[in-house]
Amino acid sequence: MTLSKSKKIIFLSVGIFVLLVIAILIFRIKPATGIYKIKRENFEAIITSKGEIQSEKAVLITVPDIIGDRKLEIWDTQIKDLIPEGSIVKKGDYVAQLDQGRIKQLKENNLDYLKKLTFNYNDAKIDSAVTLVGLRNGISQFIFDLQYSKLEMEQSVYESPAFQRRAQMAYDRALRQLDAKKRAYRLTQNALRVQITRLAKQIDDLTTKDHKYQLAFDAARIVAPRDGMLIYGRTYGRGGSRKLTIGSNVSMQNPVIATLPDLSVLVSETFVEEIYISKIKVGDSARVYIDALKNQEKVGVISNISNVGQEMTGFDSKVFKVNIRIASDNKRIKPAMTTNNEIIISREQNVLVIPRSALFSDGEKQFVYLKEFGGVTTRSVECGNQSDKFVVIKNGLKEGDKILLNKPEN
Repeated sequence: MTLSKSKKIIFLSVGIFVLLVIAILIFRIKPATGIYKIKRENFEAIITSKGEIQSEKAVLITVPDIIGDRKLEIWDTQIKDLIPEGSIVKKGDYVAQLDQGRIKQLKENNLDYLKKLTFNYNDAKIDSAVTLVGLRNGISQFIFDLQYSKLEMEQSVYESPAFQRRAQMAYDRALRQLDAKKRAYRLTQNALRVQITRLAKQIDDLTTKDHKYQLAFDAARIVAPRDGMLIYGRTYGRGGSRKLTIGSNVSMQNPVIATLPDLSVLVSETFVEEIYISKIKVGDSARVYIDALKNQEKVGVISNISNVGQEMTGFDSKVFKVNIRIASDNKRIKPAMTTNNEIIISREQNVLVIPRSALFSDGEKQFVYLKEFGGVTTRSVECGNQSDKFVVIKNGLKEGDKILLNKPEN
């Protein structure tokens, strides 16, 4: 009896020990903080991006065309002064001052060359006149000498036949020489005329250029083309987008100094990475949250997508500029306000949705960590549409299942 009781105690102890070991093994799997209970929801696949309020239509204040004239070789110019952004201006009001010093220097260089060329032109005309007078005198003297040759030939009829032939040959040679001198005169005259004409054309070009430099010098003072609120222009490059300020350079490749926006139609100007650009199209809906108005939500629609991508700091791939049009029914919405945008690329009703952070992959399949009674297991899943935050689950889970938001620690 004692032995039987001892065996029971041993079996009971062993059983408790085994249960403890199993419990330890099970509960050693520590799920990271955060469990998500799966439920059915209305799903939206969205692309999020930062943006800035701009007017869809605006009057551009640009570098004057005369400054961009390639013949003036100004190429680019610096903004020396610029009134504060947001200023309300009237038509004709002063807006900005471009660098006149460079234009003045180029004008002086052109004027120096014009003076030198004019001096050469006058010298060339004098030299041409002297040269042609000398040639004409030479021809006149040769014609006078030719008369003696002719007279001698005529008198040779009283001489021997040999003398007559010699006189005739001398006269014929003199005629040919006269013809050659006349041809040489015409060639020289044409060459000098071309030289003079070329110099005169260069002087005309330099005179016109001098006039244009003066126009460019005067046009460097920029005024408003109409009434409106001034917004600084922007320049784009590898470093991203930045506003023009005093000291910035502008050129015909980047001519916009400032704009006078039409505040009745505003857009959120944003940039979308190339991996997402094929998923959106003009007309897609979007939500725009305006930071300055405590994330006030505005309904928007994509109005324009750039055809050419560009490289910008902060992105791993090229980006495309996208404009999201919003209704400007709030007078507090101003250009240059920053926004957070959600571009909606698809919608599904009453589907199972999980956070992207809860979805894992081993390279061949996608799975989740399912929290069940007594432990955590992996469960393969079939995914549908997804956004940058959520994923639709087509197969593998059911409503009410609990999954880990992060990989278990062990």
